[in-house]
Amino acid sequence: MEQTTPTIRQSEDSRSEPFENDTKSETVAESTPQPPSDAHPAPSNSPSHPPSTSAELYNMAAHTASKKKGTASAVKKTSKRSKKTGGPRAAKRAKPARSGSTGDAHESAGSELEESDHGPYCLCRGADDHRWMICCENCEDWFHGECINMNKEIGENLIEKFICPLCTNESLTTLYKKTCALGGCRKAARIAQEEKSVFCSNEHAQTWWERMVAKLPKAKGKGGVNDQLTQEEFMALLQGGLSGTDEEGLWRLVKAPFAGKESNGTNGTEKENPDQMHLSAEEKEYLENAAAARFHLAEETVLCHKMLALLEFAHKRRQAAITAGRFKEDICGYDQRLDSISARDAFEAFAKSPEGEAIFKASQLSDPLGEGDEVRGMCERKRCKIHSGWYKMLSLGLKHQIREMATQADEVGEEEKAMRQAAKDRWRRKQSEKNWVEVLDG
Repeated sequence: MEQTTPTIRQSEDSRSEPFENDTKSETVAESTPQPPSDAHPAPSNSPSHPPSTSAELYNMAAHTASKKKGTASAVKKTSKRSKKTGGPRAAKRAKPARSGSTGDAHESAGSELEESDHGPYCLCRGADDHRWMICCENCEDWFHGECINMNKEIGENLIEKFICPLCTNESLTTLYKKTCALGGCRKAARIAQEEKSVFCSNEHAQTWWERMVAKLPKAKGKGGVNDQLTQEEFMALLQGGLSGTDEEGLWRLVKAPFAGKESNGTNGTEKENPDQMHLSAEEKEYLENAAAARFHLAEETVLCHKMLALLEFAHKRRQAAITAGRFKEDICGYDQRLDSISARDAFEAFAKSPEGEAIFKASQLSDPLGEGDEVRGMCERKRCKIHSGWYKMLSLGLKHQIREMATQADEVGEEEKAMRQAAKDRWRRKQSEKNWVEVLDG
């Protein structure tokens, strides 16, 4: 009997050791956030230890680790372009598919926590240090938002296609989405959906209208002399059918008279009518003359620019002669080939001559005889009164003439536009009245 007692105590102690180890390991796993692989209970060598207890603790630890790992993804909504934001480590975690078994989830969670990506990335050539990053669509390199001066909110919501500063050129650049029209909102507008809107949601559209209406006065002033709409008048306009969209899709308080779909007046089919159906014979003749006048002004403008170019060539030749020591600062330096600048026809003939074509092709004035003399053909008098201030005077006159012709061309263009619009309105009125005559072949 005395020999059997220690044996029983030893077996009881050996049975209690696994439970104590399990309790300690569970306490450590709950107190410190360790990976699921470190939270496994110590294996028991005793055959009397129940196998179900160890399996239950393993499942609980794996479930707790997977729950902690998935908390961020459950709370934060993934953006449409989640693969290109967040960082290279987040992009690598998004590639493998999630497994349904607990053991696969435990192994993937352990591999993600043990993974270390030191780069180099970004302009700073640093590592993925858990700061927000975005991927370039061209070079597929990752960049920290702080290094490229980009906010995380803008990068996740308003970037359609990101091109890094190293890849940006005339043909490649970052594309942004249209921002919500509500002030302060940094979300994309719904312009790519079936029901297009400049707001990101119906709530923001309602808020925008409420703010706009709230800016209007609630009632007229004391004197009653105020042309600003009140809130009641504005709402009445919206509900009365007087407002609507124009041809360009913009909202207007009052529709254009006779606005609507046009027809050709014969079979009622809707189509855009050419100007030949809108304009009368007198209007066509006027528009032809106006177009000819604008063309003539354009030709004169081209000649004036050539005159300015020839004037610059003469000024550069004088400066080159002064630099070479052939002239002093008080020498006139007027080139005799500038005499045709003030006369339009004479200059046009000079520009079309072989000498003029050679000058404008070479973009410089040289010796008229072609012998390489730097000062031949230039006025060599000191303080010349005849050509005093020739460069400044001629350049100012030509620039003023160019501005005057541009103003005249704009006026003629506005007159043409007004006549075409009046003819179009007249056509719309006739179409709305439906007072045309149809000829039926018998």
